[in-house]
Amino acid sequence: MKRALVVHPQISYYAGAELLCLYICESLQRAGYHVTLACDVFNPADADRHFGLGNVVQKCTHKKILQFSPIIPYFVSLQKIIYAIRMRTLLSRTDAEVVFSTQSSSFYIPKKKLFHVVYNALDLFNYPLGSNLLGLNGSKQPMRRPYRSLLRQVRKFFLDRYSPEPTAFLAVGSRVLRELTQSGYNNSTLLLPPCRTIFQPKFPRKKQVVQFARIIPDKRLELFIEIALRLPQYPFYIVGRPPELPNYEYFNKILLRLPRNVTYVNALTVERADLLEHSKVYLYTGIESGIGIALIESISAGCIPFSPREVGAADVIEMSGIGHMYDSVEQAAEEIATVMETEQSVEETYEVSAKARMFSPESFQKQIRKLVG
Repeated sequence: MKRALVVHPQISYYAGAELLCLYICESLQRAGYHVTLACDVFNPADADRHFGLGNVVQKCTHKKILQFSPIIPYFVSLQKIIYAIRMRTLLSRTDAEVVFSTQSSSFYIPKKKLFHVVYNALDLFNYPLGSNLLGLNGSKQPMRRPYRSLLRQVRKFFLDRYSPEPTAFLAVGSRVLRELTQSGYNNSTLLLPPCRTIFQPKFPRKKQVVQFARIIPDKRLELFIEIALRLPQYPFYIVGRPPELPNYEYFNKILLRLPRNVTYVNALTVERADLLEHSKVYLYTGIESGIGIALIESISAGCIPFSPREVGAADVIEMSGIGHMYDSVEQAAEEIATVMETEQSVEETYEVSAKARMFSPESFQKQIRKLVG
């Protein structure tokens, strides 16, 4: 049987990138590959609870990737580089004809088909975060110069000389693709992410606004709150699990700022699908360059999506022809109010839902099969 390796160091987040990872595993399995999944945890039950893909995980062989944890509180950047070297060594011993890196990670497997999924062009091979030394060039502290020099020498002789050379960079969004090609990565191509099409419109449609998201700064939920404050006549819902420790302070700040018409719901998407399937509007406020899967799922559920311009979610609105892009809080509030008060027939709602099919798991599988030949 043909063999494939899928690298996703921290799958325990169970967000959009993790869904894409598991759909790649499923696509490879259907193409006749046995998949080795390199990640931190291997829990089919959790994958089933979050995405309904526990059977996909069950069919994989697990290669354990230990999480980075500094041994001492000093020289953390050096420890990260050493960790990245160890991870490359571990992965290089995997028997695989095809390799997919679905989370920014450091790997080196020569003479294989390598595909690197990119959600942000700044994150190339950057696991653990900071191991690619981005940002060190700007340091103004003289005392750090010898340390920076040491870090670069370690990278040069032990890491960069075995730099991965992907067959293709798979950009999850046109903006990411543009950033990659402008940086000289001409072997980059667009990858449309998969969307769960289990969400369908329910009636009656309710005059309410929803966002399903990880509660992290990149989602800019403070903007969601500002828009809600201008529309006190409508209920707004933020749905998502509490974040892990690095973002917990942001989570608490958001909870303290919630006005009366905004409700936080601690749940997975599948646990509160009713909020998605009955709401008239899905309001995305983030800054991510990659295409957001939750916004696509909202279209499948019949919502009218809103997104800032010049972010990955805008790709979905442009490709589908459904939704609105906004440049300011005032514009978003005004256009949301118009959508809320505009009657939409059952037939028109199902026409909105049908636009999500271009991002279906079946369409995604065709993309993956074409890549691996």
